[in-house]
Amino acid sequence: MATLQKIRSNKITQIAIGLGMLAFIAGSAVEIMKQSAPDTEVASLNGESLDYAQLNDMVDEYKEVLQLMGQLPQGEQVSNEVTAQIREQVYQRYLQLQLLNEECEKLGITVTDAELQNVIKSGNNPLLAQTPFSTQQGTFDYASLQQFLNQRNEALSNGQISAEQRESIDRIYRYWCFIEKEIRNGLLMEKYQVLLGNLLMTNPTSAKANFDNRKNETSIVMAALPYTTIEDQSIKVEESDLKAKFDEYKEIFYQSGETRDLKYIDVLIKASKADEEALSKEMDGYAEAMQKPDAVIENIVRQAQSAVPFFSVPVSRNALPRDVAAKIDSMAVGTQCEPYYNAGDNTMNIVKLMNKVTLPDSVEVRQLYAVNQDPAAAKKTADSICNALQAGANFDTIAKAYNQPGTKQWITSNMYEGQSMTEENKKFIEAATTSAVGAYKQIESDGAVVILQVTDRRKMIDKYEVAIIKRAVDFSNETATKAYNDLSQFVASNKTIEEMEKNAASASYIVLDRPSMESMTNALPGIEDSREIIRWAFKEDTKVGEISEIQYCGKSREHLVVAAVTGADKAGYLSLDNKAVKDYVNGLVLQDKKAAKLQEQMKNAKSIADVANMAGAVTDTVQHITFNAPVYLQKMGAASEPALSGAASLAAKGKFVSGIRGNAGVYAFQVIEKNQTQEKFDEKNEMAQQAQQNAYLVSNMFQSDMRNPISAFYKAFKNAKKEDKRHLFY
Repeated sequence: MATLQKIRSNKITQIAIGLGMLAFIAGSAVEIMKQSAPDTEVASLNGESLDYAQLNDMVDEYKEVLQLMGQLPQGEQVSNEVTAQIREQVYQRYLQLQLLNEECEKLGITVTDAELQNVIKSGNNPLLAQTPFSTQQGTFDYASLQQFLNQRNEALSNGQISAEQRESIDRIYRYWCFIEKEIRNGLLMEKYQVLLGNLLMTNPTSAKANFDNRKNETSIVMAALPYTTIEDQSIKVEESDLKAKFDEYKEIFYQSGETRDLKYIDVLIKASKADEEALSKEMDGYAEAMQKPDAVIENIVRQAQSAVPFFSVPVSRNALPRDVAAKIDSMAVGTQCEPYYNAGDNTMNIVKLMNKVTLPDSVEVRQLYAVNQDPAAAKKTADSICNALQAGANFDTIAKAYNQPGTKQWITSNMYEGQSMTEENKKFIEAATTSAVGAYKQIESDGAVVILQVTDRRKMIDKYEVAIIKRAVDFSNETATKAYNDLSQFVASNKTIEEMEKNAASASYIVLDRPSMESMTNALPGIEDSREIIRWAFKEDTKVGEISEIQYCGKSREHLVVAAVTGADKAGYLSLDNKAVKDYVNGLVLQDKKAAKLQEQMKNAKSIADVANMAGAVTDTVQHITFNAPVYLQKMGAASEPALSGAASLAAKGKFVSGIRGNAGVYAFQVIEKNQTQEKFDEKNEMAQQAQQNAYLVSNMFQSDMRNPISAFYKAFKNAKKEDKRHLFY
C-alpha cells in the first residue's frame, strides 16, 4: 500500500499541521452532543449537553492529533498541566463551533459536500499540503488520496491485514477525517467572517481622508499638568459618583462564569543540610560504580533514576544540558567528572564521556520497504531489491514497481536529539548518520525490512555519547514532615485569614493574593498540581472566610499550601461591592475630578508660558503629530494621548489651545509648524490598505476569546443559556 508505506517511511520526521486543528475534534462533538445523563453533565450551551465521557473522548482525540504532529511524545504519560490545557482548548473550541453553527443556521449559511470536494480537488487549501498525500514537490496529490481510500476499503473488506497494519491504516484515516472536517469548519467560518467583513467598507472619500490624516503633520510646544500633581486624599468621592461611573462602565464588569477571591500561604519545602549530605554520599557510590571496568553504564544511569536518560546515539552539544555541554569539551573519551552541584537546576551531576565522533548534522535519505507477515519472506524480498540496486537498477523504477514513493527526505539532528527513541529508531539513526553516500543498508523495522540509502550528507560536527546522572537536590520525608508540622501549628494558632495576615511575617510566611479566580483555573501562580485547592474553593459548601486543609502541591509535592476564600462572585455583572470593581471605578472618578480641577486651573492661561509656570507643569516640544496615530509622550510616563493628537491636528498654525484632557494629565499647546509629507495620493492603493486594515480587524474579532467584547461571538456567548460544571469533575 503506497500511501501506508509513505507514512511508515516518515516516522522520523514531524508532521506540521498548523492552526485550527481543534475544529475536527470539537466539530465532531457538536454532532454527537445530543444526549447525556444528568449526573455526568459537565456543561451545557443553549440546551446542548456536554457529557463527562464525551469531553474526555474529545480530549483523547486531540492528544492523538498532537502526537501525530510531534508536539506530544508518543507512548509517554501527559502531565496534568498539559492535559488541563488541552481540555480547556477543546472545550472553548467546542463552544465557539456550537455558536458558529447556531449563527450560520439562522442566516442560512452552509457548506455543501460539493463545495468541500471542490476545495479538496483543487488542492489549494494549506491544510492539504500538510497531509501524507503529496507529490515529490510537496503539493497535495488528490490521486494519492483516492488511492489510499480505495486501498483502505479493499484491505478492510478482504481482512488479510495484521492488527498492526489495520491500526496504521486507521490512524492515517482518522488523520484525514480530521483534515476534511477542519476544512469544512474553516469554510463555514470563512463565510461568516466574509459576511461580517462586508460591514466594514471603504470608499474613495474615506480613503482620501485617511491619506490626509496621515500626510498632514503638526509640531507643537506643549505644557501639561499631570494628574499626579493632585493628591488622591484631596479629592472627595461621593457614593453617587461611584454609582454613576459604574453604570457608565458596567459592560466591562461582566463575567461569564463564577469567580472566587483567594488568599493563601505557599511554603516551598527545600532540602536540609542532612538531605544534601545523603545525596552526596549516594552520588559518590554511583561515581565509583561507573569507573569499574565491567560497569554496565546504561543500567547504572537507570538505577540512579537520572533526570537525563541514557541513549547510545551520539548527540550534538545543543542536545545536552547546559552544564554538561560546558564541561564536555575539556573531557577525554573514557573519563568522567566527579559529582558536582549545578545551581542552575539545583542538581548533583556525574558526567562520563563514552565516545566522541564526527557525524553529519543533516542527511538526505530515501527508503524502500519489504513488507510481509513472514519475516523470512520480507528479508528475502529485501535481499532481492538490494541485489538489483547494487547491480545498477534504477531506484525510482523499483520504488514504482513496489508501489512506493521512494522520495528523498532530509533528516536533521534536532528532529531526533533529546527525543525518546525505540531500539528501531536508534538503528535507523545509526544507519542514516554512519552510512556512506550511495551505500544501501537493511534495517529490520516493525514487521518489515527497510532498505535505506543515504543520498547526501552535510555539516560534519562533533557528536558525543554521554552518560549523565543528574539528580535533583531533594528533601527527605523528615524535612517535609517538619515543614508540614510548622505550618499546621501556625494555622492552628491563627484561625482566620486576618490573623494569618497579621502574624505571617513573624513566622517567616507570606500571604499571597489571587483575586477573581475562575473555576477552571488550572493552578495557582508558580505552583504546579495545585488544582485541588481551586476545586475546594468552588465547592458549594465552601463559604467566604473558610480556610482549607493544608495541601501538598507540586510535581514532587514540594509545596505546602493553605488557602482562604475571601470573596465570591456569581456569573453575570459584578457589583460595585466587589473590591476590585470599586477600586477601578474609584480610580476613574478620581481622574475625572482631577481633570476638572486642572482644567479649571488652566482656563485663564493665555500662553504656554502661563501653564509652564504652574506647579508641577511638564513642558516639551513634540513633532510629526498626525491625526491617524496617538502621540506618545515620554515625559508623561510614555503616555499614549490620542486626544492631544486630534486637537493638535485640527488647530491652525500659531493657535494656542488649553484644557485638553488626556490619559496622563491635562494639556495646553501651541502649534509651531504645519507640514506635509512627500507621499502622493494613490486612491487604489489607499483603498487596498484600508481594506487590509478592515480584514485585520475582522480577523481579530474571530481570534479573540469569546469573553472579550471585541470577539465576533461575544454577544452570542453572553446571551447564551449556559452552565459550566467542569470544576466538579476535574
